[in-house]
Amino acid sequence: MTETSLDANHNRLLSHLSADDFALLEPDLKRVALPLRKRLEIPRRSIDQIYFLNSGFASVVADRGANRVEVGIIGREGMTGLAVVMGTDRTPNETFMQNAGEGSRIAAGSLRKAMKRSRSLQHCLQLYAHTFVIQVTGTARANARSKLEERLARWILMADDRLETDELVITHEFLSIMLGVRRAGVTVALNLLERAALIQNHRGVITIIDRKGLKRAANGAYGVPEAEFDRLFG
Repeated sequence: MTETSLDANHNRLLSHLSADDFALLEPDLKRVALPLRKRLEIPRRSIDQIYFLNSGFASVVADRGANRVEVGIIGREGMTGLAVVMGTDRTPNETFMQNAGEGSRIAAGSLRKAMKRSRSLQHCLQLYAHTFVIQVTGTARANARSKLEERLARWILMADDRLETDELVITHEFLSIMLGVRRAGVTVALNLLERAALIQNHRGVITIIDRKGLKRAANGAYGVPEAEFDRLFG
């Protein structure tokens, strides 16, 4: 397969497309800024725009009022709008920017037309949807089986995968939403990782000190979705 020659900072999924498949999308792709907290998908509303992230990352959150919890993360490896890829037009979940960045936007109708014209494009996007399902499955397993500090280590590693810096700016409040726990629990888990010299945590900035140590601290909760993505797109 002849791949598109895109710059190194571009979206990995778009970069993986053949030149012909990328040409189907390129006229309708528009570069856009993606500021912090920008809502990319609103629960139970029609998805009109789809985003391929180039930088930053978005959280996919199961929206249940006060009991919100993150179920997945999307960064420069992927795209929003998987409901459209799978043949529907909406989702009960919310997707918003957790770390500001930029990306390319395409209208849902334009993407549908392109997928109808190319089975290989449709197949590639469905493969990404498959890897995202594996990630969500990993999150469910971690939430059911892993200790809080193991889940936190996994989340920090996943965020680090999608950023170009070892510093992550996030408050305890939003970490509590992401992990589905009280803020006090987040503080305890952060302190455990900091005492183990794996991270530094100061005024809402988490700095990774020992990435290999964080993988060990995740105790198997991290790695399966990442390996599946690399198998298909690496």
